[in-house]
Amino acid sequence: MNVLDNVMMAAAFDEDDSKERKTRMEQFYVSPILKSLINKECIVSSDELDNERCTVLDVDAEWIMLRIHGKKGDSTFVERISSVDEIQVL
Repeated sequence: MNVLDNVMMAAAFDEDDSKERKTRMEQFYVSPILKSLINKECIVSSDELDNERCTVLDVDAEWIMLRIHGKKGDSTFVERISSVDEIQVL
């Protein structure tokens, strides 16, 4: 193995490490837009919810916690962010 081979292997390793680091960072990244919705009244449409009026209680990188305001009272609901289609702020 020559010096050029070692440099190429090191560059490939750094690129793989950088991709892993980015993936790990994305796991914990929470959009500032979603964070700004905490404690706001919204209408949420998703795989499980059909234009439900609710309050956003908390958000992390993967989940959103909502308090649904139903006819029979309030209930707490946790939904994956990836399944949320639309959020309308009231």
